[in-house]
Amino acid sequence: MNLVLSSERYGRSSCELMADLSDLFSIPDFWRPSTWLGQKVEEADGSHHNSTAQNPLFALDVHVPDTPCQAASDALIDIGPVEPINRPHHDNHIFFKLPALLEELADQQVNLHAPRIEHPEFEPEPLTSGDDDDDDDDDVWLFSTADSATTSQLKSWESFDQPEHARGSHLFVSEAGPAAFDALLAAGQAPADGLLEVLDAAVYCASLLNVALGRSSVLFFWHADKNSFVKTAPHLSTSGISLDSIKAVDRLCIECGNAARHLQAFAEATYSAASTPTRVALAGVVDRLVTATRSELSNHGRHARSILQLQSVVQPAQAVLLYFKSLLKKLARQDSDEALLSCLFEEAQASEYRSQLLREATREVLRIMSKPWTEFVEEWVGLKAEGGTAMTKTGSGKGFVKVADKMWIDDQGFELEEADYFLDGSRLPTFVPDDLAQAMFETGRNLRFLREHHPEHPLSKPDVLSLAMPPRLEWVFDWDAISKLEARVNQYRDAVSRAIQGLPTETQREGASPGANKRKFEAIELDYFGKDAAQVEADLLASIRQLDRPLETHGPQDGLARLLHDRLYHQADTSIESHNLTPHWTLVPLLSFGPVIQAQSSLINQECMKLLFSAHHLRAHINLLRQYFLLGNGLLCSRLTHALFDPNISTAERRAGVTLGGGMMGLRLGGRRTWPPASSELRLALMGILSECYEPPLPPTRTTTTSTTTSSPHLNGTATLPGDLSFAVRDLSPEEIDRCLDPDSLEALDFLRLSYKPPAVLRPILSPAVLVKYDRVFRLLLRVLRMLYVANQLFESASSTSSSSSPLHESETNASLRLRIEAQHFIRQVASYFFDVAIAAPWTVFEAWLDVVQDRHRHALSVVVSAAQSQSQSQARNNRTGTGTGTRERGPGRGGEQACSPDVLRDRQERVLDEILGGLLLRRRQAPVMGLLEEVFGVVLVFAKGVGAGRSGGAGGVVGGGEKNLKNKKEGEDEESAEELYRLFRRKVGVFVTVCRGLGEKMAAAGASGGGELGRAEAAAEVEQLLVRLDLGGFYARGDYR
Repeated sequence: MNLVLSSERYGRSSCELMADLSDLFSIPDFWRPSTWLGQKVEEADGSHHNSTAQNPLFALDVHVPDTPCQAASDALIDIGPVEPINRPHHDNHIFFKLPALLEELADQQVNLHAPRIEHPEFEPEPLTSGDDDDDDDDDVWLFSTADSATTSQLKSWESFDQPEHARGSHLFVSEAGPAAFDALLAAGQAPADGLLEVLDAAVYCASLLNVALGRSSVLFFWHADKNSFVKTAPHLSTSGISLDSIKAVDRLCIECGNAARHLQAFAEATYSAASTPTRVALAGVVDRLVTATRSELSNHGRHARSILQLQSVVQPAQAVLLYFKSLLKKLARQDSDEALLSCLFEEAQASEYRSQLLREATREVLRIMSKPWTEFVEEWVGLKAEGGTAMTKTGSGKGFVKVADKMWIDDQGFELEEADYFLDGSRLPTFVPDDLAQAMFETGRNLRFLREHHPEHPLSKPDVLSLAMPPRLEWVFDWDAISKLEARVNQYRDAVSRAIQGLPTETQREGASPGANKRKFEAIELDYFGKDAAQVEADLLASIRQLDRPLETHGPQDGLARLLHDRLYHQADTSIESHNLTPHWTLVPLLSFGPVIQAQSSLINQECMKLLFSAHHLRAHINLLRQYFLLGNGLLCSRLTHALFDPNISTAERRAGVTLGGGMMGLRLGGRRTWPPASSELRLALMGILSECYEPPLPPTRTTTTSTTTSSPHLNGTATLPGDLSFAVRDLSPEEIDRCLDPDSLEALDFLRLSYKPPAVLRPILSPAVLVKYDRVFRLLLRVLRMLYVANQLFESASSTSSSSSPLHESETNASLRLRIEAQHFIRQVASYFFDVAIAAPWTVFEAWLDVVQDRHRHALSVVVSAAQSQSQSQARNNRTGTGTGTRERGPGRGGEQACSPDVLRDRQERVLDEILGGLLLRRRQAPVMGLLEEVFGVVLVFAKGVGAGRSGGAGGVVGGGEKNLKNKKEGEDEESAEELYRLFRRKVGVFVTVCRGLGEKMAAAGASGGGELGRAEAAAEVEQLLVRLDLGGFYARGDYR
């Protein structure tokens, strides 16, 4: 059916159609118009009077006379006659037509398929060879130059069909032009609204551009009372735009101009008033922002030719200015620079959900406004030379560094003050992490230590550090910038290490090279002496050519202005940025400032520790405290015990008519009735004990082949100990003084203490708080020494009594003997626990850690050798001391893995002392337990006084003499007194053991649950060791006191 229709449509015979049936998808003669278009048919009524009339069904002229549709067609639309595309005459003004070559081919095909009519008078002329050549060269698919389109003009649908048709009236107002639109607006305007004034579009655009830039003009002026721009004529408009549209554009430009004026006024007010550096930086940012936005708006707004085009130009600038105006309102409410930076950081984080331009602009503002704070941090940590007056302890501080007086109590009990640096956390922005803030502060304080005590050190010289090209502290927001920053930090660390070693840095080597001082552009040497005429002429010509060069055009140098120049009216390529992952904003401060601060901190801390160990002999002072305050020197314990308690040596007490002996003298506590001793007696009894017992520390690398006798000689009596160590009298309260007056009380020797004054260099490490803890330990250990002596004297008095034939041996009761045995066992086990577990175990770990730190800092300049030696020595010490995994190693610098600093060393020493105090039951929460122990010691002292242990000559007993009575009882009550003391002793020891067992279980439970303080599990293990030593079989836990 389709084939039949196609054959009828194109007027082809069946034979011709069957000839093309081999190609199923071909459309024969598609380019050729249908033959029905030119076919003449009869009239619609069937008459044959007009045989030449065209079939009205296919007529292109709708104005066919005497047709029913003519009237309707004239009433709807007026169109011209439309002729077929293959009509014999060709008009150039017809829109849809075939090219000339295709029309010729169409005519030829029509002639070929049309019925041949013999006309002998018309013979076709043969084609010439020239025409054949032209036909071969022509391309049928290209338009000829004769058919090129004329000047474009607006066309209507009527002109498409009938080009000669005259255009009638417009059906729509938009087609009638701006004049008709203005007349329509004027006709619909109420008389009360006033007459609508129409102004030229160019003049109105210029006025709108001025007000958008924040400038007054003829049409807009600045109203001071309203603090806004006001339009002079409210009903002023331009042709072709409604009044509402004009008001919308006016509102847009007025908001842009108001924002520019307000921002500029804030900047001027901030500059004029006395303000902080960060607020001045804020004013500078606002000034540059307004200037750059005005410049870009002016450059792009001058090319606007219509109101709508100007609106599209003003909108980006208005969005930027309004955003920063609202941001400025939030920042202006902050009362400090730190709060201002914190608020800006939060706004920069919130801008991640805004447009790309606002996001990058807010980051740039944050970078610029943080420069005063980052520059101060650079000056504090030594990355930049200090401008103006350097910060000292005599000033008032700056930024987060506060200078204040530090108070402590000296050896005599007086309060002393000394100025020192303190970290003021309230002056830090909230985005700075606490560990980073502490690292910044400690780095600057340690740098001041180097500058004060070692001014010749390379790190104390800013010019040496500047040659290493230290990286600046600035914000980075993407991973690529973070990677580049880390690379620069590594280069800086290597350069400073070479400078400390005395080797030339990369900058110095480049400066020493022959071509290092060459400029970027080769300078022309206009020197005429020693040159010939040709060379002088060449130099002159080269200079002239250089001067003839055009001046280089530099873009905006400021980052914010450059950003607005590139992004305000140009869309950035976001295809690359969309694939780049950026760190979270909580990590941005740490990733931006952390690498630089950590590198500078490690360099300064490393040099400080190396100087403390080598130049200031820190290890010798720590070892001195261990020997004397913690009684780690056996010779000192022996000499001190005899000087204080032995009743068989000469007394240093002055007596009338008695000459002091020249031998060893002592205080003879327990063998005298007058107490406390005089100061001269103390000097005579304790003279030379400290200096004669001192043993210098061994070197960190101990070998079995090296003799220790030659490396650690004893000091003679005239040598000065480190820190001017000496005996002194402790400042006591009136209640404590009353207890010291009794020579038989446990507190009889509490007035005696050790006086130690650390050098000023070591005072940050051996702080007064640390020395107070050492003094508390020494006070307890002095009591333990006395109890050990009393326990030994109990058996000496018993053995001397049993060897005699006096009735004292017969009167020795069972209770008295059991009290002697159990008291000695209790005291010795407690003393063994104090010295071997509570003190020795933590201190051994601390010394191993010090060995690792000292070894690492000794070989810090040789990184590879240091790593190998530190690892091997640390492993060897861990194997030797048992401080591998599961030991007390924790906190900063554990196992030598982290960089150590003076503050880390002080904190580590304080933690060790806290562990020792906990093991000695000297912590505040352990005061009841220590009270029970002191009561047990008091019972033993009462019993020793009754039996005369420690008295002169070792005599005395339960009966006979004035010292045989216990607690002022009568002679007949001595046996009952011994039994009462034994029951009291058993009861006190049982309560002490029970409390210790409960304390250990509580600590173990807290350590297992992970709560509470650090070291609860270790403290519980120590208490368990004490219980094992005192009551392994549960003897005291049974509560049988018979």
